[in-house]
Amino acid sequence: MTEGSRVAGAADPATLRALAAGRSTTRTLSDDVLTHLPDLGDLPTQRALDTWVEQAADTLRALSEALEERLLDLGAGPGRAPAGVDEHLPRDARPAPQAGDTR
Repeated sequence: MTEGSRVAGAADPATLRALAAGRSTTRTLSDDVLTHLPDLGDLPTQRALDTWVEQAADTLRALSEALEERLLDLGAGPGRAPAGVDEHLPRDARPAPQAGDTR
């Protein structure tokens, strides 16, 4: 299939799956990175580490939000993965159903 033969506004399902998987993974990683804060014992070093970890989590959250915005631009609603995505994600990495979601 050539680029010119695509229907206007139609998103490639593989692209939607990749964006949804990336969004879910970055969201999960942003939470996970905050659980890995060792106690160093040295206050200035601890503060530097805490700041770095918080910045890493914020960056992952921002990436997740950017991927979600792109999904919305392509027509997949928030909290709802495109068709076929859930089969490719581990159960704990799947987006949580939103209120009123009948999945």
